[in-house]
Amino acid sequence: MENPYISKIRIYPVKSLDPIEVNEAEIGIHSLKYDRAYAMVANDGRYVNGKRTGRVNELKATYDLKKGTIQLSHRKDKIVSEFELKEDNTALNTYLSDFFGLDVFLIHRTKGELMDIPRASSVTIVSEGSIKSIHEDLDKHSLENVRLRFRANIEIAGIPEFWEEKLFKTPGIGIRFKIGDVEMIGVSPRARCNVPPQDPFTGEADRSFARKMMKSRANSLPEDSDLAHYGSMYHLTVNTYLPETEKGKWITLGDTIEIGEPVNLG
Repeated sequence: MENPYISKIRIYPVKSLDPIEVNEAEIGIHSLKYDRAYAMVANDGRYVNGKRTGRVNELKATYDLKKGTIQLSHRKDKIVSEFELKEDNTALNTYLSDFFGLDVFLIHRTKGELMDIPRASSVTIVSEGSIKSIHEDLDKHSLENVRLRFRANIEIAGIPEFWEEKLFKTPGIGIRFKIGDVEMIGVSPRARCNVPPQDPFTGEADRSFARKMMKSRANSLPEDSDLAHYGSMYHLTVNTYLPETEKGKWITLGDTIEIGEPVNLG
């Protein structure tokens, strides 16, 4: 019997750096509060992220969101530096610039502008079973290693692998659903880029990763999946839209998911 519920919630305060795992999360504006609230930008105006350099994976980050601080270190180094997590922090910008060998500064936004797909994709959702299924076909990687490659916000359990594909239809058609009392719209599957093939701890690229992942997806595709309409099997997690009306509500571990009606995204 299907009983979909939240089993993990992860927030990524700084785009492309490590997540923080929480028991509950407040809904912000078109995103979870604190999620991708900050991003590292180089002096050429481009993000410093995994698409640009695997070096981001070598930078370990932990957070104290109540204090508003971030702790940074090289994954192979025990020396940890703590900074106030804010824009225009000269000491933090200097540390990041030295680490990446670029002029880097941190920017802060509060309306979901730093998401990969602003507004249209507020949070990403994946099932625990889907991560485990792909992990089984990528035997040299740990489960957590695979999980971090796809950087989902919400993981759900109590259902079969790839059940989350019920949360989208063909292009242009979304699915209304609720997590607890928070209303969302499933928009589309998330097309993957060159980030998942990078080891999330070292940045080393696995040239066979995309091929193995697509083969794994094809072998496990649910009969009612609409994924074929999106062009390839190189998709995982579901893009969802969070209306502004949901701001201030909360999602909590254990919250159940209730699927509603299709909606035209026109």
